[in-house]
Amino acid sequence: MINALWLIGSAIILVLAGIAIYLHWKLYKLRKLNKQKQEEADRQYQQARIQINQSIQIICRAMLDGQVRYAEASLRISRLMDQLSVDGAPREEFVAFDKLAQSIAHIPILDEWKQLPKKQRREYEQHIERQEEELGDFVRDAAQRLIGRTF
Repeated sequence: MINALWLIGSAIILVLAGIAIYLHWKLYKLRKLNKQKQEEADRQYQQARIQINQSIQIICRAMLDGQVRYAEASLRISRLMDQLSVDGAPREEFVAFDKLAQSIAHIPILDEWKQLPKKQRREYEQHIERQEEELGDFVRDAAQRLIGRTF
């Protein structure tokens, strides 16, 4: 009788130990999978940051070469810096982009621009030109400082 109880107790302990080992193994696999997913997400995040930084560089160079207007470049760079979550001192250093972008943010773009009457478009064009005149030197200076810099 005592031998039978020992056998039953040992069997129960072995079954519980087997379940514990199995659950531990599953937990190990799950953690390993989560770590791989996190590493992949980090790689994708870094790749996206690199691409955004490259886009900023391209826009700055195009603007300085006269291929893109200051207003368009400012709108794009300001939004790209938002995507990079650039804040604090670095953002303040390049605030000229934000100021020009904010001053023309109310102006319709793309299809909405095409639907505007010519008089309204002319008024908006004049507004953009005034803002570019007013802030152009600051934007150009900021673009020159931004060349070769990453966030």
